Amino acid sequence: MEALNRIKLGVLVLATVVLFATLGLMYFEGWSFFTALYITIITLSTVGYGDITPTTFWGRVITLLYIVCGVGAMAYTFASISGFIIEGQLKKVVRLKKMESKLKSINDHYIICGFGKIGKIVSKKFDSAGVPYVVIDIKEKNLTNELEHYKNLLYVVGDATLDEVLNKAGIKRAKGLIATVNSDAENLFITISAKELNPNIYIIAKAEAETTTDKLIKTGADRVVSPYSIGGLRIAEMALRPEILDFVSTLMDETHDMEIGRFTIFPESDVVGKTIHESKIRQRSGATILAIVNKNREAIVNPSPEVVLEAHNVIYAFGTKEHLEKLKKILGHY
Repeated sequence: MEALNRIKLGVLVLATVVLFATLGLMYFEGWSFFTALYITIITLSTVGYGDITPTTFWGRVITLLYIVCGVGAMAYTFASISGFIIEGQLKKVVRLKKMESKLKSINDHYIICGFGKIGKIVSKKFDSAGVPYVVIDIKEKNLTNELEHYKNLLYVVGDATLDEVLNKAGIKRAKGLIATVNSDAENLFITISAKELNPNIYIIAKAEAETTTDKLIKTGADRVVSPYSIGGLRIAEMALRPEILDFVSTLMDETHDMEIGRFTIFPESDVVGKTIHESKIRQRSGATILAIVNKNREAIVNPSPEVVLEAHNVIYAFGTKEHLEKLKKILGHY
């Protein structure tokens, strides 16, 4: 039985003992409700002023019974309350110690600034994909209330615009940062601070106002997302081409495990200098090549089998996680 349920049970038993003892003393001793309740409470609390005492046989019997039952119920209730407080605090201390240890060793991770609606969606996706991430939010309650829903959640409580908070989240070892706090100004400050601490970090920032987009790009954001613009385009596409979007959504959901990946061809890969047909990428990995970006940054969409693969070409491919992992190894990612 959980500590909270034990507390509820103890309070219920204690209230029942007090009620029945009060009613019994009223009946056998002829006391008023207040007097009977007063005697019951001071007796159970072991204060016992002695100003009023039961005089009848049954009054004394009731007193003996509720002392035995009541003291036991009180001891059980207070022990449960103490256990609840100590257990909760102990769990919190242990959890924070483990989290601090993980935060010191985590690397190649993403930092999500802001645990609002968008931050929670991103965290849930990272959680299911097994991507390491750390959440920063100024309200601890927002984070602790969601712990049971995110198995890999690591968090830092604080203002993400401050360097010490970003450092605590491992900004210098992080792969990317996602700024999703409610204020465009704060997302701007976060971007500036993050780029100063880690110039190579990949930053995606949320912008509510269109005028903020250029400022975020200039201050170091690699990508800027406007939820309203994306939402509007999504609604328009659903209205104009619902069948296509339904098909893509079905393929990309968690049950089908299909993804689109972006990979660079390393010089040591055995596919360098070969055509797509000769490389047998489809047969060896199971992934389908959607497009190739060459060294001149020209995109070849739906490339023919005769396109020659060169070092440092960027390949966009479609397949399951297993297919894309095989493709990475073929392209020289070890």
